[in-house]
Amino acid sequence: MKKRYQIALHVIGWLIFGAWIFYFLQANRALSLAKVFDVAVGLGFQLLIFYFNWYVLIPKYLAKNHILLYIASVLATLTAIAIFRSPLDFYVFREFNPGMKSLYNSERLLQYVLGGLVTVFISSAIKVTGNYIRNERRNKELENQKLSAELNFLKSQVNPHFLFNTLNNIYSLAYKQSPETPDAIMKLSLLMRYMLYESNDTLVSLQKEVDHIQNFIDLQKLRLREQTSIRFNVEGELAGKQIAPMMLMTLVENAFKHGLVSKNEVGIILNLEVHDNYLLFSTINNTSSHKKREFGGIGLQNLKQRLNLLYPNRHELTFEEKEGTFYAALKLYFQPVNK
Repeated sequence: MKKRYQIALHVIGWLIFGAWIFYFLQANRALSLAKVFDVAVGLGFQLLIFYFNWYVLIPKYLAKNHILLYIASVLATLTAIAIFRSPLDFYVFREFNPGMKSLYNSERLLQYVLGGLVTVFISSAIKVTGNYIRNERRNKELENQKLSAELNFLKSQVNPHFLFNTLNNIYSLAYKQSPETPDAIMKLSLLMRYMLYESNDTLVSLQKEVDHIQNFIDLQKLRLREQTSIRFNVEGELAGKQIAPMMLMTLVENAFKHGLVSKNEVGIILNLEVHDNYLLFSTINNTSSHKKREFGGIGLQNLKQRLNLLYPNRHELTFEEKEGTFYAALKLYFQPVNK
């Protein structure tokens, strides 16, 4: 829909520009069939310059900050078009160019180049402005999605019920003078710190995300004890890898939220495989065998939206439920590092 809207705007803009030219010619009593053809050809060259700059020169050079190459490419393109256009005006439309005494006139070539520069300037201004507006909207949407993800996570985990259970378990440990008490307090502190502060960053180290998951699991184990089998397997090198914060936690939270409703033997299994340019994170958990599961909860929908924004065309998210067991898998390609 946005593409059609953009095309419509361009078509309307060129139609208005063309209508203005023909109105000017008619007002000056210079309108004839041959002149119309001459103006149409000139307008065609302007279209060529406009969209060659739009689709080729700007993405290839200007968008990559190759300013000198962009300027050189613009001048080379305009010069080539001027050299090609000059014979056409000399042999076909000479009656409208009475001052054109030779095939390649320096003043005429300079006029073509300067006219093309105006078109290039307009094309670049519209393109850069449009990109800026889209980037601003995208950044605002990313911020809103990031805030929404954090709030949804805080609602599902950092709520009175979760804190009550965790603090009650820590109190029990302290009452029994268990040596596990300081470690449990520290894990809760780290969990809260990560969610409230460190997750504000655009990217965090994969090691921090893994540590956060492990702290969350350890705190869950305080209340579950030996009731549920929980396994978290990590394979691969974590160093040097970065990921958007809280990206994996949605699947972890989902596994604990729905994986404790059944007495199946599967329990909760979390697997993380780290490769050079991507990771594969999967969760396996019990689910109610008599109730059909919907894959569109708020947490999973939020995860899909964040993935589409932060990792467009660089992720694969799949779900499957079979025989009372729920499978979720996320393949995520790391963001390239700018050097």
